[in-house]
Amino acid sequence: MLSADGGSFKDPSGRVYLLEPNGADGCRVVRGLTAPAAATVESLLAEPFFSRLLADGDVVNTRFLSPDDPVAVDVVARGWASAVEHDAVDFLTWPYEWPFAMLKDAALLQLHLLATCVRAGWLLKDATPFNIQWDGTKPVFIDIPSFVPREDGEYWQGYRQFCSMFLIPLMLTAHLGIPHQPLLRSSLEGIPPEEAARYFYGLRRFKRGVPSHVWFPARVEGWMRSRGGMRRRSRLGRRQSKTALLALLDNLRRLVTGLSPGRASPSGWARYPETHSYDEGDFERKMAFVEKHASMRQPRLLWDLGANTGTFSRITARHSQIVVALDGDHEAVDVLYREAREGDERNIIPLVMDLANPSPGQGWSGRERAPFVERRSPDMALCLALIHHLRVSANVPVSLLVEWLRSLNATVIVEFIGRDDEMFATLAENKREDYADYTAENFQSEVERHFMIEDRMGLKGGKREMLLLEPKNTALT
Repeated sequence: MLSADGGSFKDPSGRVYLLEPNGADGCRVVRGLTAPAAATVESLLAEPFFSRLLADGDVVNTRFLSPDDPVAVDVVARGWASAVEHDAVDFLTWPYEWPFAMLKDAALLQLHLLATCVRAGWLLKDATPFNIQWDGTKPVFIDIPSFVPREDGEYWQGYRQFCSMFLIPLMLTAHLGIPHQPLLRSSLEGIPPEEAARYFYGLRRFKRGVPSHVWFPARVEGWMRSRGGMRRRSRLGRRQSKTALLALLDNLRRLVTGLSPGRASPSGWARYPETHSYDEGDFERKMAFVEKHASMRQPRLLWDLGANTGTFSRITARHSQIVVALDGDHEAVDVLYREAREGDERNIIPLVMDLANPSPGQGWSGRERAPFVERRSPDMALCLALIHHLRVSANVPVSLLVEWLRSLNATVIVEFIGRDDEMFATLAENKREDYADYTAENFQSEVERHFMIEDRMGLKGGKREMLLLEPKNTALT
């Protein structure tokens, strides 16, 4: 049965529908189009420049459905003129979950697509990162109806949106060390120039790119707002030559390329491969335990909860269709993304995520941007050296932690760190709470309420234990 996607209603030219999987088949993604939009997409698919973008994997593969296809018939019955089908992405993500380098690569893809369009006489009518998803570490543009023929001299209306949702968040991190994720999560429309100007005060306003793309637009918008309707008339009268637009895009490309998160706070977790507390033998045994069970189960989707820089994400990626690697440390996730991209590891999606406060449902009716836990359930999850962090740092009781793991309805590999381990002692130092429920005995008792323990292995002289858990076929209590 078709269900309308919660985030595709804003463009009146079409609507995305999902056909839920049947058995082992994956989800199908179809889009209903108005008659004008269908004619535009048909012309687009015949364009040589678009064929090149498809061949390079920069845009999602798209094809028209036959009018007598049952899915197309269903779409047309909902009021659309015709239907196209897109290749489904492995796992939906949102820009407030991406590390800096992911947002930067998405911005560069947006600029590349637009420059390619302009040279061929086309345009992208908007510039939002929500139109980009990920094939592992490769960004892919998914909003095909955004491609429209460009009228001679037509102004790029997406410039302000590009600045608000790509450029300004990147500059806040690069120039001021302010992570973009909380800002984009709190405002789905990005950070407009007038708001951004409050961050870039004093000498900060002279940082690279700020005068042209923050301060000047902020002054102009303030002036126009104070004069009411003059803003709308001014926009309607704007003209922009092809040469001027391509020069602007090249300037933006060079600006974005030169940005790096140089002032972000240094993180010890980004050096985890060199600073973890295992001796060589124990670490090799831990890796072997994880690889053994991942290779036996071959999960379609694996979540690595608390992935850090991805040592175990890479191990499990050898045996999984897709690995979603989550960690709250943005620098560690940025390292993971860059290394996976450079190694052409195309089945790892690294995300910045506080597991004590994962991405909620946002936007219209709370469904425009689906909450993390409801997008697609994993077949397997890693929870390595994480339980003690959530218990001590986030004050989540052990019973709730185990219940949450059971709610995933997945095979779980969990590592329990005992109270006598130095990492637990460091976290609990100077805390009033004694965390009485955090004992190996109580943890096992809670685990056995919800899981079968299929395998186990001790580490660090008994201070830590690896457990392979299979959910019991009982209702959650």
